[in-house]
Amino acid sequence: MAAMPPLDDQSRTSPLPECIFPWLRAVVALGFISFFASVSLLFLLTYKLVSWQIKSKRTNQFVILIFNLLWADMQQALAFLLNVEWLRLGIVEVENPICFAQGWLVSTGDLGSGVWCFVIGLHTFASVILDFRLRPKYFYATIVALWVFILGVSSIGIGLHADNLYVRSGVWCWIHHDLLDLRLWTHYVWIFIFEFGNVLVYLTIYTMLITRIRSGYYTPDEARRVKSISNLMVAYPLVYVVCTIPLASARMAAMSGSPPSLKRLCLSGAMITSNGWLDVLLYTLTRRIMIFSDEPPAENMGIDTFAAFWAEKPRRFGGECTISATPTSNTRRRARSRVKSPSSGESSDDLCFSHNLVMSTKDIHLVTTTEVKSEPAAPEDYEEMGEMECRKRPRSPVGRWSEESGALSFKMEELSRLGTPR
Repeated sequence: MAAMPPLDDQSRTSPLPECIFPWLRAVVALGFISFFASVSLLFLLTYKLVSWQIKSKRTNQFVILIFNLLWADMQQALAFLLNVEWLRLGIVEVENPICFAQGWLVSTGDLGSGVWCFVIGLHTFASVILDFRLRPKYFYATIVALWVFILGVSSIGIGLHADNLYVRSGVWCWIHHDLLDLRLWTHYVWIFIFEFGNVLVYLTIYTMLITRIRSGYYTPDEARRVKSISNLMVAYPLVYVVCTIPLASARMAAMSGSPPSLKRLCLSGAMITSNGWLDVLLYTLTRRIMIFSDEPPAENMGIDTFAAFWAEKPRRFGGECTISATPTSNTRRRARSRVKSPSSGESSDDLCFSHNLVMSTKDIHLVTTTEVKSEPAAPEDYEEMGEMECRKRPRSPVGRWSEESGALSFKMEELSRLGTPR
């Protein structure tokens, strides 16, 4: 075990300056928001994963990756939320067990957030561009290996320096400022690798999607939607880099002999602890089809799992019938009627019934043209149709039979009253 550097003025217990209290309160407030948002979505995903497994005996890889990202974000948010203890005491107390807990959570939270953001980027690239997914046993083995990596790297410092590893570092507790190599190789090197890796992965996805659009790989309707989604890809690395680079650059400046001011440190802490609530907001807005689905989404949906919330929603399923007929009157005037079916809220039975209603008039003896047009369903359609099916679902078999019998009787009465078309 290596010798531990002694505590000095920068690392020992010290009172907080009065001017820094408002800045540190902002860090605590944002830490609480991120912690609350991460825990809330974590509970929701836990319920979804359990219910999917019970009902369908399967889950979804992307949702499991989001689940792990939320665990890391929760640890990161809790680390900065613990600054409330220093606000309460008015000092950063190295001997307090909260100091060790905070240092550990900063190490695991920052590293874990970077790992899972990068892995989600790789999974997105594999599913959207390559249409490739790991087999379940390899997928779960990879998750276990990544957590072993996160916890193992964060534990290196504890193994080398059991005492006074986490001390006062500015306005909260972290690794002793004299352990430069430990800070660098167990934390900042990996943070910068994941920052660069996220940018590279999503830049590759964006470039390949734009290339496919220009080469005519997609239909015109698909191309418009993929264009919106490719623009959406920019947000994922942007959120991670903007949140993490201020604190990483401030700590690197301290290692080079130019320590940041306490206010700059608080601002950087507020940015990095915002990673949690921004991740929750980003993924619930852009991948809500995966997160809020009643059934586990299929693994082969690929780019259909994205939803660009600013883009205009495509038209719903619909049909259009054009009926041309010649009346039996002496004038032999040509009549033309147009029947449109509404959106996906009405079934094809209603369309056929309207068709029969038009054909049953005695003036029509020939139907010359019937044309039905439809469009592919977008992810929003699946959400709406799922909700409608839940509302239509009868509470008992008796209710279902009575509803079907009533609808059939109504149609038979209408046909009898109108008569048989010639």
